[in-house]
This record gives sequence, C-alpha cells and structure tokens, in this order.
Amino acid sequence: MSRPWFSPTPVIQGRIHRTTLLVTVALLLLLMRFWYLQILEGRYYATLSIHNRLRLRLVEAPRGFILDRSGAVIVENRPSFSVYVTPADIPDVDEAARAIGAVLRQAPEEIAARIRAGQARPAYPVLVAREVSEPTMVAIEERKMNLPGVSVRVQPTRAYLDGDVAAHLLGYVSEVTQEQLYRDEYRDFQSGETVGQTGVERLFDAFVRGINGREEIEVDARGRLVRFLDRLEPQSGFNLVLTLDAKLQHAAEKAFAGKRGAVVAMHPQTGEILAWVSRPSYDPNLFAQRLSRESWEKLITDPAHPLQNRPLQAQYAPGSILKLVVMAAGLDTGALTPGTTFACPGYFTLGAVTFDDWEKGGHGRQDLMQAVAHSCNVYFYQAALKTGIDAIARVAREFGLGQKTGIAAVGDEAAGLVPTPAWKRSVLGESWYPGDTVITGIGQGMILVTPLQIVTMVAAIANGGTLHRPWMVKRVESWGGEVVAAYGPEPVRRVNLSPQVLELLRQGMLGVVEDGTGKAARVRGVQVAGKTGTAQVVRKEARISGQTKDHGWFVAFAPYTDPEIAIVVIAENAGFGGVVAAPVARAVLEAAFGPPRGRETVAQGPGARE
Repeated sequence: MSRPWFSPTPVIQGRIHRTTLLVTVALLLLLMRFWYLQILEGRYYATLSIHNRLRLRLVEAPRGFILDRSGAVIVENRPSFSVYVTPADIPDVDEAARAIGAVLRQAPEEIAARIRAGQARPAYPVLVAREVSEPTMVAIEERKMNLPGVSVRVQPTRAYLDGDVAAHLLGYVSEVTQEQLYRDEYRDFQSGETVGQTGVERLFDAFVRGINGREEIEVDARGRLVRFLDRLEPQSGFNLVLTLDAKLQHAAEKAFAGKRGAVVAMHPQTGEILAWVSRPSYDPNLFAQRLSRESWEKLITDPAHPLQNRPLQAQYAPGSILKLVVMAAGLDTGALTPGTTFACPGYFTLGAVTFDDWEKGGHGRQDLMQAVAHSCNVYFYQAALKTGIDAIARVAREFGLGQKTGIAAVGDEAAGLVPTPAWKRSVLGESWYPGDTVITGIGQGMILVTPLQIVTMVAAIANGGTLHRPWMVKRVESWGGEVVAAYGPEPVRRVNLSPQVLELLRQGMLGVVEDGTGKAARVRGVQVAGKTGTAQVVRKEARISGQTKDHGWFVAFAPYTDPEIAIVVIAENAGFGGVVAAPVARAVLEAAFGPPRGRETVAQGPGARE
C-alpha cells in the first residue's frame, strides 16, 4: 500500500483544527450580525437608506392676486430664482457656506446659520437666497459638482405693480421669521415660506396664501437629481377684490407728491375705503425679495417714519376741523343758533391772556354760518366758552373721536384723545381752566385725532348721521370668479344729533367751499362741501429740514345733495390747509367725477388760507 503524498503531523493537524474553529466562529458571528441587521434592525436601516437617497421639496403655492374695486390688478406674482440647500447633503456646513457665499456674495455665517437651523429635518431643503440674478443662477449650475445639496428653483415672487402706492393698506409679504415659527398659528409652516406680514396681505393671508405642494425626488450620493418619484400640485390662493379705487388712489398720490401726511377717501354711504395714502411710504417689493439688514435698519431709523401707517396711527391736533364739532355741540345744546353773532377784532382776551385770530385784522361781526365759512377763530373761542367743554367732548365722542374706528388692520390703531376736566384731573393732576376750553374750540391744546377718525366723522355728516366702520375688502374670489367670502357695510351707530343740526353742518361746509377758505377745492359742475384747518405744531426736533410748523387740513364731501365721496387731507408742516390741502382734495374729486369742464380761477388770498 502506497503512502499518501502528504500526511500531516500531529502538530500541523492541531493547527488546522484551530484554524477551522476560528473560521467557523467568525462565520457564525457574521451570520449573527447579518441576522441582527436584516431581521431585527432591518426596518430602521431601510428607512435610513431611503432618507439618504430621498428628498422632499416644498412647492410654494402662488398667492392670489389683489384687485381694485373695478377688477384692475394691483398685486400679482412673477417668476424668480431661489437657491436652496439640503442639509442632509452637506458634510461640512462651514465649508459649504463659504463656497455658496462666494457665489451668492453673501456672508457665509448667515448661510451656515440657515443650514444648521434646517438640520432638524435634513431631507427638507432650506432657502438661502431669493431673487438671484440669471448670471448667478448660471454660476451655481456650472459649479454643481462642487456644491452638493445646492439647487436653484423657479418660484412665484410677489409683485406690487405700482411700487409704494397704497403700500400701507396693501402691506407686504416676506419669509416667515424664526420667531413666528414658534407660534401656534405658524406651526405648519417651514422655514423659507412666504407669509403676509402687514396690511391686507396679513389680514387675509389664509385666503390669499393657497396650499403648498410637495415633490419627492431621488438623488445620488452627491445630492444630484436622479428621478422624480411623486408630486403633489400646489393650489393657488384666492383673489382679493378691494374697495379701493385705483383711479382715485393714483390721483391722490400724484396730487400729494412731495408732501408728508395722509389722504383718505371713503364712500360716505357705506364706509368703503376708496383711497389710502400715507407718506412717506416704502416699496413692499423690497420685502418680497428678502430685505437686507442694512435696508431694514435704514427704514426703521428714518426720522420721517415711512413705515408708520399715518391714516390710523398718526395723531394730530385737528385745528379748525374741530369747529364743526363745536358748531354741532352749540346748536344741539341751544347755546348757538345760526344767527348767533360775535365780534372779531382779530383777537380775544380772557383775563390776562390774549388769543389771536389767524386773520390779524379780524373778520368783523360774524354769525355762525359766516364764522364757519371764514374759519374765524375769535368766533369759536367764544362759542366754545358759551357751549362748554362737556358738551363739546360729548359730541366729539358721538362722531367717533377719542376712540378707535374698529377698522380691521394690522398694527395698533391710535384712539386719539378728547380731553375733559375729569381726564385732566385724573391724568395730569391739574384743574381745567377756561383757557383750555378756548383753545379746544379751535382744535388746539390737548385734543388729538387720526385722519381716519376725521374722514369717518365727515362721512357721518354727509350721509345724515350714520357712523360706519371703515372697511377695505369687498370680497374673496376663486380664480373662476366664484365668491368665496363677501363683506359689506358695518354701521356702528346713529350720531345722537337732530337732522336739523346735521343739515346746518352740511350748509356750513358748503359755504366754506362756495365763499370761504376752501375755494381751492371747487370742482366745476359739482357742489363740494368742505372745511379747512391749520394746526399749529411745536416741533421738538429739527432733524428734517425745510418745513414750516403748521399742519394743513382739509375735509370735504361731494356731491352735496347725494354724497358719493368723503375725503380728508393732512399735509404735515406744509402751511395753511386752504392752500396746501384743499387742492389735493380737488384733484381726487375731479378724478371721481370726471375731467373738469374748464377750471375756475380761484384767488389764493388771505380769505382762502385757513
């Protein structure tokens, strides 16, 4: 029997056994690990794998359009390029931020902060830049290999077609802030989404915003698109139809150019806002494009306060506009009649104090209707004393002064102030003196009003005594024209004054324009009733140069017999109301009632100033 070519020795045989045992144990360990990963933890790692190759993209819904009362588009959307970064595809945040910042010309720190804020949901892209230029978009596409996780998308961006026109009424949109994301009302929002922040954009955001869509995509190891897996289409927001009249708005803006203050036009029968000017203004398109920190700081530190919504937030002394209240209170209490006369030598003396008239030579003896037409201060000093501050304050409150109008608005509406002896004693710890009543009689002193309160009061005089809550949105419509929600007049109350008193107020206002200080508001072919006012201002600072001290007021309604429009104009630090504010109102009225059939020549002498 032949011997095998190899016969292991006992030593070698032992080594083989040990090696076999080690290999067997290793295989068993690998099998156990495989069983653990595939069976026990299989679902977890499958999910992790899917997340590493799946991405979810928000598809932002286009906001609804905003239209004026006749259907003219005021606010729409336009396409723009936005840059997103998916945190899951970023191995080194700081390095990626530097590379992205170099292309976008943005601070890397800001980009890194945005990426880290999105790491809680790494599969969801984070917005890092809006409104990038086409060359920048091309540069990003060219560097895609070196910019993993970076994508450029076309998105709808808000477009305010007339820039800063009616900006305070329309409001603006911007990205939802980190602070807002912590609030319950924004819990379903994602960072980078657009939301209405002020004005009707904010008030009706739930209607206008629409419902966002979603894309589910597969990406490769570098975050590049492989294929689309699923898409949920966005649903566009509803359209808003405002009460605003674009023709009147543009007329008011043009006539008020270069001035500071406010213009508000209202339909006296319904309370609908027809025009809303607050100057200086701002361009809401800046916010839609992501406002830089420097631009924001410039806006909020501007001494002219362009963000202030003057019609409802700025408070002014009403000046001679308050003479309408004094007249109403005097007639209501019987302290005055249309035939009540006072002499006006150009001044009035009370004790040791002399109160001047704006007409230095005086107006002579005036009855009530003449005194309103000529805005005689001396007459109303004495009329206020005879009527009494309590009656004046009561009628002022009847007309809505000293209280908020109740308009639906973003931001605090100022209530103004109607001072009384009780208020002065309680707040200032001082007694009420006859001199306080005298200066209140011409709208000076402690009394404060907003332009919106004044136009609401004038509308009530015009319509026969109904105080309306101002409103600015007529309806919400679908893209097919279906009415989703509709709004209408909201009468607050009837003013507690007799029809006879209200008619005398209207007659007095007619005399102002026909033969008094408001001649500059005449419109050929239309009877206009109005009232001028000039409020003295004591300036505490002079950071804004080139201004006089007085605010110029003018209020009006027209046509006289069946009013369709009430208007208030206040021009800050611009001079006499009859000179600077009345022509603005005339321009709006001419726009409302058609082109004038030839302009009357109106003298701007002393009698037309106040």
